[in-house]
Amino acid sequence: MAKLRLFLDDIDPDADTIVVTGEEAEHARKVKRVGPGHAVTILDGRGGVIEAEVVNIRRELELRIIERRVEAPVSPRLEVYAAAPKGPRLDDMIDALSQVGAASWSPLETKLSVVDPRPGKLARQERIAREASKQCGRAWVMTIGARQRLEAVLEGTGPETAVVMADVGGERYERTGRGVVRLLIGPEGGWTEGEVALARSKGARVCSFGVHAMRIEVAAAVCAGVVMEREGGAESRGADSR
Repeated sequence: MAKLRLFLDDIDPDADTIVVTGEEAEHARKVKRVGPGHAVTILDGRGGVIEAEVVNIRRELELRIIERRVEAPVSPRLEVYAAAPKGPRLDDMIDALSQVGAASWSPLETKLSVVDPRPGKLARQERIAREASKQCGRAWVMTIGARQRLEAVLEGTGPETAVVMADVGGERYERTGRGVVRLLIGPEGGWTEGEVALARSKGARVCSFGVHAMRIEVAAAVCAGVVMEREGGAESRGADSR
């Protein structure tokens, strides 16, 4: 049976046991069918990881803590600024970006953007990012940022940040070696010539990630995956075990 993962906040750092209630316990009991001795990984979304085992399960789930550790964030830090796709496609994009390893996503405002996600929609994406973290086992939850204008995203970058604009007419993406990669994904209508020229003038690299134009949610996941693979992105497992 696959290991059960739970996402819990505010765990007592001195506790030897954890009692899980509510939806998480209900899901473990009715869907996952866990029982005594079953292995459980608990994530707090801020790097904290607890390995535990089930001691007892009725309406509540009682766990015995075996190990605590803190894992380092994925390196490089991949910040995705992408135009928001329509409808449920945004949900799919957030789920995919979280699994790929992006550190954050913020909706990007461009000349041809057509979707402006409201606070309620962004709150939903935070929940999806948490669920995706639990599903794929990442120790740091992907954060959801506020809407940003392209001009603002291109400004204020330090020497450790590489800005990459995804465009089918760009060059092949090559490793930057930077600690932060800021990836820009345009709207369905694409970038305007002025936006591409602005990005280049600010030192951004314009790169192609495929032979065809892609939908926003596909482009975001594909480009993020290429960046993480070529930059050698990986999580430092087991750092600061305690």
